[in-house]
Amino acid sequence: MTKCRAVKLAMDIALYGLMLALMSYPLTRGLLRHGVCGAAFVMLLLVHQALNLGWYRTLLRGRWSARRVLLTGTDALLLLSSAALIVSSLAMAGEVFSFAPFPMAWWGRELHMAATAWTFVLASFHLGLHGHGLWNSTRLLLGRAWRPATWAFFTLGAALFAHSGLWNDMLMTGVPKARLAGLALFLAHYVGITLCCCLLARGAWSFMDRVFSRGR
Repeated sequence: MTKCRAVKLAMDIALYGLMLALMSYPLTRGLLRHGVCGAAFVMLLLVHQALNLGWYRTLLRGRWSARRVLLTGTDALLLLSSAALIVSSLAMAGEVFSFAPFPMAWWGRELHMAATAWTFVLASFHLGLHGHGLWNSTRLLLGRAWRPATWAFFTLGAALFAHSGLWNDMLMTGVPKARLAGLALFLAHYVGITLCCCLLARGAWSFMDRVFSRGR
């Protein structure tokens, strides 16, 4: 692994950990702690974008295969949701930091909750589209148990997603998410949701791969 790749991997892990912390009330109880962690998340997100400038430079180059459409479409949606997350964070900054130049906007909280949910789900899906070496190694390790294991974890993750109520934030229904008592229960739900999104991404990747192969 190159140093650049190692830095990017560490950045991805830090961003994921901070997002879990920000979405967990036990970890970031209190507006000040949430605001500080949020500011760190935004800074890391900007650094992450700077490390991936090559993606922007080559965006319009080359041939567009089905797999590339899937990857680029996911990245574009993730970029939009992240931008909405940052904008909504700035709109709410006056509630946390006294030096913020603008007060709390009436639309800030609702947009912030929706953008957070979409960013988490899209980031998890994005994660599943990468790390092909890890996926292949896991598949070889599990052998025949691979298919039933993936279906079992996908079903469990989908059930946790439904129980968490995260989809209410995504659709802006106004219905509050489920109260997950304790950090362990929160992590079980949201790590399970991440795994479900990763497996869904792998399924979409395989489907696109078959479509692309038929078209050659």
